[in-house]
Amino acid sequence: MTQGRETNMNRKLYVASILIASSGFAFAGAACAADWTVAPETSSVGFTGTQQGTKFRGRFETFSASISFDPGTPEGGSIVGTVQTDSVNTRDHDRDATLLDSDWFDSYTYAESRFESESIEALDDGSYRASGQLTLKGNTKPATMKFSFDVADDSSAKFAGEMKINRFDFKIGEGWNDTSWIAEDVDIQIELDLSH
Repeated sequence: MTQGRETNMNRKLYVASILIASSGFAFAGAACAADWTVAPETSSVGFTGTQQGTKFRGRFETFSASISFDPGTPEGGSIVGTVQTDSVNTRDHDRDATLLDSDWFDSYTYAESRFESESIEALDDGSYRASGQLTLKGNTKPATMKFSFDVADDSSAKFAGEMKINRFDFKIGEGWNDTSWIAEDVDIQIELDLSH
């Protein structure tokens, strides 16, 4: 009688240990994300602004990103991206020079802009949303980036993100408050080729 009860108890303990171990492995898998390296020669960080009602595109020639992400467990991922604001290129020499001034990027004081995610979630349309903090011209504000992440094979992937900001939130274009001259909204586009 006692032996049967012990056998039954041992069986329950064995099953419980299996369940605990399994949940531990599942948690470890969720917390683990792949680290990706950016190929800068085929990647880009750009933006679209509007001047006098006409859209113009620009890009930052110098940038970097640290991405740890697994599409299967997006909540365990992280994204950190930086651009050197003095590397701006809108294909207009005068405009580029103006953007470096203290009214705009103030690149001589604040050389770097940075986005750092705080959370990542999957969306119903198959894309993802990274919520975090964007620092630009020394001002840090909450920002949200929607992105897609397409894994081509075990060692390569494509990242495509977009973010909309209001330049006034970051004191970009101080004194240039006439939005019919320079619009307040700026769209940011990120296209990255990744490997690991």
